[in-house]
Amino acid sequence: MIGYRDFHMTRLRAAVTLGLTVACEVTATLCVKASDGLTEVLPSAGAVTGFILTTLLLAKVVEVIPTSIAYTIWTGSGAVAVSVLGVALFGDHLTHLAWVGIGLVVLGVATMNLHPEQPGSGQ
Repeated sequence: MIGYRDFHMTRLRAAVTLGLTVACEVTATLCVKASDGLTEVLPSAGAVTGFILTTLLLAKVVEVIPTSIAYTIWTGSGAVAVSVLGVALFGDHLTHLAWVGIGLVVLGVATMNLHPEQPGSGQ
């Protein structure tokens, strides 16, 4: 069995793992909401597990993807997903201005992905 330290990341694996990192973080955050203040056992366990997995996965991702890019994608994508899913699953209300803000976050994350490769950036 391959251990955590032995799992070497390629650029493609890092990108896929970053997507999994976002999914774990979004799931964990939604579990926090569903846990009713961490009083419901299953959603609370889901939240803790999701945040632990998020941390472990992100630690592997930043071995390949520069931290500034990985963190921006992780937090921006997660924030957008949680906002949209909060509306869909929990009936959260967002104003028109909040939707504009979400659009700006998407634009910012997309812009960060357009960066040229820089020498010494691990790419």
